[in-house]
Amino acid sequence: MIWQREVHHHHDSGRALHVALPEGYGERAEPYPVLVCLDAQWTFGTVCDASLNLGLARFLPRVIVVGVGWSTSSIREVVRQRAGTYTPTVAAIPAALARTIPAGVPAGGGPDFQSWLLDSALPELQATYRIDPAQRTFIGHSLSGLFGLFTLFTRPDAFDRWLLASPSSWWDERVIFDFEERNRIEGPALKGRVFLSVGSDEERVGEIPMVANTRRMATQLAARHGDDFDSTFVELEGEVHHSTIPAAVSRGLRWLYR
Repeated sequence: MIWQREVHHHHDSGRALHVALPEGYGERAEPYPVLVCLDAQWTFGTVCDASLNLGLARFLPRVIVVGVGWSTSSIREVVRQRAGTYTPTVAAIPAALARTIPAGVPAGGGPDFQSWLLDSALPELQATYRIDPAQRTFIGHSLSGLFGLFTLFTRPDAFDRWLLASPSSWWDERVIFDFEERNRIEGPALKGRVFLSVGSDEERVGEIPMVANTRRMATQLAARHGDDFDSTFVELEGEVHHSTIPAAVSRGLRWLYR
């Protein structure tokens, strides 16, 4: 058995936490680094597979993987839930994305979700499993990458490594750049390492300039490098928005743990 997998359902919120424990988990007392991936329905398996293979190649230590998703099996419901949950402010869905994000989604749930994840869900898991709270990696893509940026700028101590693939920094007239500016002026100081990526063929998603937005965010982060904070930016050649996840996870984990 390579992974021991367990699921924790939070029926009050409709959320589910998927936990993968590495082989030999019960044979050592030391805590493990944890990789926390949002959008578990389409990232959890990818992160587990990449972690196993990178571990075999000694690029990664043995880790616990946590996937944060929903109990529903309906992809349409997942898409609806994530649009409301990962967005940091209340705003309308752009017309250019109306075909991929359902209309009428109650957006702006990011702050509440952040409190649930950081103050309830992760402490609960740390009380159950041997997780090292000083070695937590966040993994997000698209809207969950936007949530990662929001958390980086509002609670930078939550994780020490951040893997942010094609974050939806277009949300609400690029309000995430306002969060970055506020953090830069008022703090708290950024810490840890950030891997930021975008697919080279994401120049336009609908009418949204994903590549230009992500380059701009990369420039903002690079200007803040210091003893406690570092970042890198990669354009993944030939990747479109929905194909970037495997490439970003592989490249990102190798850089974050190099």
